[in-house]
Amino acid sequence: MLVCAIGPGVLRASGADLAKGEKIYKLMCVKCHGPTGRGDGRKAADLETKPMDYTDKARMAKFTDDQLRETIIDGKAPMPSFKKKLKPSDVDDVLAYILKRLAGR
Repeated sequence: MLVCAIGPGVLRASGADLAKGEKIYKLMCVKCHGPTGRGDGRKAADLETKPMDYTDKARMAKFTDDQLRETIIDGKAPMPSFKKKLKPSDVDDVLAYILKRLAGR
């Protein structure tokens, strides 16, 4: 079982698959968010709003995992919605990968 922080002093348990989350991230997220999650992917320069830097711990601490999950599902300009592309378990997997491996929570 994986335990991810979702805010200051708050923990949430999840059975997410980090390896699957990494595959999804590399397939769907890396072109904007970059391989290390800094928001410096090859398409980032073309966007008016820079993609979120997942390694910015102060900024990431402002969001719960539910808020981040909602952004993945519904999108937030310029990020598209992944509602029709990812199953709920896929969203949990990629979010766990982002939080654990890129954001270091």
